[in-house]
Amino acid sequence: MNNYPDCSVYGYRLIKELGRNREGGRISWKAVDLSNNNLVVIKQFCFATNESTWSGYRAYEREIELLQQLNHPGIPRYLGSIETRDGFWSIQEYKDALSLAEKRNFNLEQIKTIAIKILEILVYLQKQIPPILHRDLKPENILVDEELNVYLIDFGFASLGNKQASASSIFKGTPGFIAPEQIIQPTTASDLYSLGVTIICLLTGKTTTDIQELAKADNPYLLEFKPLLPKLNRKFVSWLQKMVQPKASKRFQNAAEALAALEPLEMISQERNHLLEAKNILRFAEPTSLGLIGISFLSAIVVVAVNLASKRVEYTVFHLAIALLGAVVIAVSEIGAAIVSNTETQARTEATVLAVTIPAILVIVAALMLGWGEAIAMTAAVACAETVTLAYVLINQLPATGFSLRVTVISLLLSIGLGMTIGLGLINSFSL
Repeated sequence: MNNYPDCSVYGYRLIKELGRNREGGRISWKAVDLSNNNLVVIKQFCFATNESTWSGYRAYEREIELLQQLNHPGIPRYLGSIETRDGFWSIQEYKDALSLAEKRNFNLEQIKTIAIKILEILVYLQKQIPPILHRDLKPENILVDEELNVYLIDFGFASLGNKQASASSIFKGTPGFIAPEQIIQPTTASDLYSLGVTIICLLTGKTTTDIQELAKADNPYLLEFKPLLPKLNRKFVSWLQKMVQPKASKRFQNAAEALAALEPLEMISQERNHLLEAKNILRFAEPTSLGLIGISFLSAIVVVAVNLASKRVEYTVFHLAIALLGAVVIAVSEIGAAIVSNTETQARTEATVLAVTIPAILVIVAALMLGWGEAIAMTAAVACAETVTLAYVLINQLPATGFSLRVTVISLLLSIGLGMTIGLGLINSFSL
């Protein structure tokens, strides 16, 4: 049994407290609309407990009339308000999304997408007449769901145009996110400063409370974040530095201007992208080359071993069955080892031991029990199986590194052909 206020008389049931602002006398609730079972957010404002007057509420009520006209997918819809004895309740659409204050691992492109979507919301707000300024943009007031849909919340007491909201004595911005001019007269550039600080939080992992650690001692509005982001494109870093300039005149003047400047920028410079691509090529080039060389080497062994075995082993059903069984056992064990080797280190080690041990045992057993001719035949079978295994591994790996399946198959056939040519050359050279 909870102690939540009973608001069933108004048609709602509170199910969870989402947060509270003691200074502003505000509590946010997750609630159910009893008329349709839809989830909503109820913000409970208690003016009477904070020595506030109803004139503040009346001024807010006039602004809410404008908010009711807003229609943007990134702004939870305003559904109405209810006047109570000690204040009022504001009701908004509920969004199943976490705030950016929650620790999540966004990659650089996702962070850019989030920034673009917030700017698009700000562009919409600033196009209103008069423009709507949020004045408290921070990670806690930005919701992002699993599909990367972005929602801006808690701007019911924002200012209209460059005038301060009449309720500004109750609702203030957050230290570290407030543009210097916002204290006196906010502009369309003020929210950009707050958004810039929010993006810095996402990129550096700083929270709302510790972002001020980046502030310079002689200028608390100037953030030194560049050394923390050495891998980012310099043009993007310059864009972000312009967003958080303490002087409003040095910032982008509005969200549309900031959005137009951000959209074409890469988060990582093309030079670094090319460097990473080169590193990836080098990372895969060595094992790929070794694999193709290995196939050529094994193909040569197969040709030589088959030639030697043909001169020393009488081909019977028994001998052929033994060779075929050996090849199947080796191929299955080697391919199994290749699959298992993609897991943890211990499994990789065990798979390697298995891949080396089984072929060696089969060759030794063939030599001891059947003779050296049969051992040579078994060696040919083992080499065939090893060739099949290497081909299997390369066919599965090369496409993932950027090679097409066609190029992969051609590379394998050329390697096998080269190996067979070398083997035939050895036979002719040494009269094997």
